[in-house]
Amino acid sequence: MIRYVGIETIKMNRIIELGKKTFKKFHRYRWQTGWILFSVFLNVLSWKCRGFSDWFRKWIFPVFRGVMGRITSLFSGSVGEMMLVAAVLLVLFWILLVLLSLFRKISRFQKLSLFQKVGKLFRRYHYFLSWVVAAVCFIMTTNCFILYHCSSFEELYLDNEAEKDYTVADLIAVRDYVISRANELAPKMARDEKGDLVYAANMEKRAGEEMQRLGKEYDLLAGYYTDPKIFRMSKFFSQQYMMGYYFPFSMEANYNGMMYLSNMPPTICHELSHIKGFMFEDDANFIGYLACVTSEDPFFQYCGYISVIDYLNNDLYENLGESTAAYLSYRQCSQLVARDNIFLTKQAWEEVEESAILETETVRKASSKFLDTNLNLNGVEEGIASYGKVVELLLKYYDESGKCN
Repeated sequence: MIRYVGIETIKMNRIIELGKKTFKKFHRYRWQTGWILFSVFLNVLSWKCRGFSDWFRKWIFPVFRGVMGRITSLFSGSVGEMMLVAAVLLVLFWILLVLLSLFRKISRFQKLSLFQKVGKLFRRYHYFLSWVVAAVCFIMTTNCFILYHCSSFEELYLDNEAEKDYTVADLIAVRDYVISRANELAPKMARDEKGDLVYAANMEKRAGEEMQRLGKEYDLLAGYYTDPKIFRMSKFFSQQYMMGYYFPFSMEANYNGMMYLSNMPPTICHELSHIKGFMFEDDANFIGYLACVTSEDPFFQYCGYISVIDYLNNDLYENLGESTAAYLSYRQCSQLVARDNIFLTKQAWEEVEESAILETETVRKASSKFLDTNLNLNGVEEGIASYGKVVELLLKYYDESGKCN
């Protein structure tokens, strides 16, 4: 008697075979999958429980900062930048292997030992990349994503007992104070023969000292800081209009070496505040401002005041119905302050454009879109606009201190 295998039996055998292959692959990547799932769990927990996020920032994050920061501080250059370059090379190599693998499948020479080696290399590289992806997920979670769900600087250190609606008059008072201080300090600053600002002391060391000083009043800012470092690719970052960057993978505070000197002290302090787990940009702007204007160094004070002038000007202009005449009727920056309140000098922009591979406008738009999306995904609904929320913190701070009254 002849026996025929039923269609259902064939399907069942295929399902079993597919299940075996899937289990084999899962078993091969079980540890990587575990780390990714653990990272997802931590992310969900941080979104749902602020208490966990605050606990993590206070007790666990300092361990990552201390270990990783001390290792990367052994290098003079930015380790984070090198990691970015390595990431690009890893992707390019993966694309090359994909193309070779596809060519191997359609080529009549697929049995050659060279193409067989490509197949083995492709599988091994995939396994390596799986560990890279797992590491990226875990490090971004612990050194960045969780911190977006912690209590803000305002919630921790500014008085929240009585909520107050600030008026345009309050905004004008703070703006007048900031601009008057900047105008007063501007003629006292050291300058070169062209009139550009100069600073003879070690700015990076001074910034670290100012942040540690703030730590005496605000406990989460106390303790160890990594060494701030200049971008090697400052010209490329200038095209993105980027002053600084916090690298979660290397625990580094990096800043743009091409930008005008007035931007550097508040930017360095801004990025160092991220090292302490304050990820909101308005928090970082305010901490950077506070570290500078409360310093005994007049240069740091001057740069601190300049760092918030544009935010205050924009808010006042909007609150006056975008009336230029009304805006000009209020206190204005002196010529020296206006001269120092720039991102890059004309000469620096020329250097950037001469070496540019892509158009600056294209790079700027792509960078802005990426940053805006990243902030949105981490629960910051305002996106890039959150930088300007520093004005609210200034209003609250000066209302409590009474310095503008």
